[in-house]
Amino acid sequence: TRLKGDKANTAVLEKAYKGNIPVEGSVEKEIKGGFEIKIGDSRAFCPFSQMGYRQKEEPSFFIGKTMPFLIQEFNREQHNIIVSNRAFREEEENKKITRLKKELKVGMIVKGTILSLQSFGAFVDVEGIQALLPILEIKRSRVENIEKELQIGQEIKAQILSLDLDHKKMSISTKALIADPWDTVSDNYRVGDKIEGTISKITNFGLFINLEAGMDGLIFISKLPDTNENTNLNQLYKIGDKMFVEIDNIDQKGRRIALSPTKSQ
Repeated sequence: TRLKGDKANTAVLEKAYKGNIPVEGSVEKEIKGGFEIKIGDSRAFCPFSQMGYRQKEEPSFFIGKTMPFLIQEFNREQHNIIVSNRAFREEEENKKITRLKKELKVGMIVKGTILSLQSFGAFVDVEGIQALLPILEIKRSRVENIEKELQIGQEIKAQILSLDLDHKKMSISTKALIADPWDTVSDNYRVGDKIEGTISKITNFGLFINLEAGMDGLIFISKLPDTNENTNLNQLYKIGDKMFVEIDNIDQKGRRIALSPTKSQ
């Protein structure tokens, strides 16, 4: 319930004060220490510290706006009314958090809107909570450039990985909604299969070969021609190069596939 400011006389304001009922007021002008607020025929004072909530704005931003307030002090005889927009917003936020604690659970699928993109992931608005979508949780395969995967304003579906509403923290995953190729690896691959893959990572002990999104196999350096343990593989191979490989071993539980180079299928 919120009282319209233009209908609020002194008696109504006193009732709103005692009942902690929000009232609407018009921000008339900036004065010493805060703002003059017009509520019906009355004038109230809102300190700078009590205007707005999380995001800090210049005083000029609020001038002329009609906003909700909670009355913090009311003295009829001295015509002294002090109001707070911040207290109203904090109360609304607490109500929202109480509601979300009943509605949101880890493992749920939620909708969100991309707010910003960072090198480590994306911030996503989920029910008014700024959730983190880590870069490793965007898709099954490696994300080289997050801006090629997501856009600000884009709406997504994701699964909640962790949730701490008391501290307004949430982490989510879009990868979790994509089928995991390791669940069906034994159906799609067999020892002895020859396939073409792509070099996805070069290490001092071998080459990682991407077989499909979210699934890499490993060729140990000992299996590579014209190499030894001291060979610099970066001088012989490049990430992105295609290579035919043969499957030597599949460890579904350990999520590992051992490969050997082969000439063709």
